[in-house]
Amino acid sequence: MSTHRPPAVVYADDRTRAEILAVEERRRTALLTVDVPALDALLDDSLVHTHAPGVTHDKAQLLEHVATRQAYLDITRGPLTVRLIGDVAIMTGRILNRLDSPDGTERVIRGQVIQVLRRCEDGAWRFVSFQMTPDGEHVWPATDAEKASLADTTIEQKG
Repeated sequence: MSTHRPPAVVYADDRTRAEILAVEERRRTALLTVDVPALDALLDDSLVHTHAPGVTHDKAQLLEHVATRQAYLDITRGPLTVRLIGDVAIMTGRILNRLDSPDGTERVIRGQVIQVLRRCEDGAWRFVSFQMTPDGEHVWPATDAEKASLADTTIEQKG
């Protein structure tokens, strides 16, 4: 029987949280300015990125998507929770994306995001996974705990 104990899941300390939030801000800026080299440096080669409509990209596909679509007009994040399991960070929170559409109209997508980053051999944090779940229809009324959780966000949830 192994005596190895896997690392616990813990909330990030202030320093690590600041590092992760800075990486997220650089990702946001790179998407808005279509800075593909900067985005490339923030993404792990193993990236799996699932967009709100369910389209899933690897790293090369996402970089091509960003370069050709140039769709991001603004990205607003609500409060973010950062948890760690060793050198893996799991960041969750609300997002609001303002995007261009092929017909020239603007669309807004709100939702919840789960992002996973890993601390690489060079000490840099890089994204390995991104999953956005857009807000949808809520057939059940919110529980008291869900209402309290929503009250803590700065981006309202529709539905």
